[in-house]
Amino acid sequence: MPLQVGYKYFPFKEISLEPKAFSPSIKNLRIIQLSDLHLSKNVKLDYLKSLVEKINSKNPDLVVFTGDIIQIPAKNLKKHFEIFRAIEAPSYYVTGNHDIFYGPKVLKELLSKNDVICLDNEITTIEINNSFIQLVGISDRYSFARGIKRGVKKLFSELNKELFTILLAHQPKDIYYIEDENRIDIQLSGHTHGGQVYPFNYVVKFFQPYFAGLYTHNKTLLYVTNGLGYWGVGIRYKVPSEIPVITIN
Repeated sequence: MPLQVGYKYFPFKEISLEPKAFSPSIKNLRIIQLSDLHLSKNVKLDYLKSLVEKINSKNPDLVVFTGDIIQIPAKNLKKHFEIFRAIEAPSYYVTGNHDIFYGPKVLKELLSKNDVICLDNEITTIEINNSFIQLVGISDRYSFARGIKRGVKKLFSELNKELFTILLAHQPKDIYYIEDENRIDIQLSGHTHGGQVYPFNYVVKFFQPYFAGLYTHNKTLLYVTNGLGYWGVGIRYKVPSEIPVITIN
């Protein structure tokens, strides 16, 4: 399908990842990644309800939102966020540049009420299938515009090197913060939209060396999704949207 218009697709895409070092007990861990939704009043509630139903039918162990959730102030999307409460798996998010622009504080308040937890500049450890997994998130690179200090180096120094670790970061370039002494097995990012509209994707690729798909950076696997939504015009051309369904093999 070369042309996509509007929010009416559920483009789940199966992705298999094989980190270089991980506990066998997390084998078959399933993660659904939602990125770049760019929610506005144009996104119908029925679409989101169907999306959540389809997510639950995939039986993920974890759902993560990797930024740019909103395209208008969060206070205008309360009913949209309420639908996320029906997600059955533990759900976490980090902000993207659009979330920073439209106001991360209200976004955090409203999402937390609906069981989607903010991981901006935070570390949490969760138990899934009798294994402990470390999640770390960093707020968007434009956080300084809101007076938010990311403190990435200090945050990474507090990671437990013995635990399988997943980093959520909206912009793929944040992988350059990962140093050899950090234990980060996987980074999940979005932001690029894969260019969204051909041939504009070639321009985006010039500025984003980690552009779309799977990469290896030192010991870390990086997956950059095309994302689900739209920025600017509500079309995609030869750059399909996607909802990664990631399985650890």
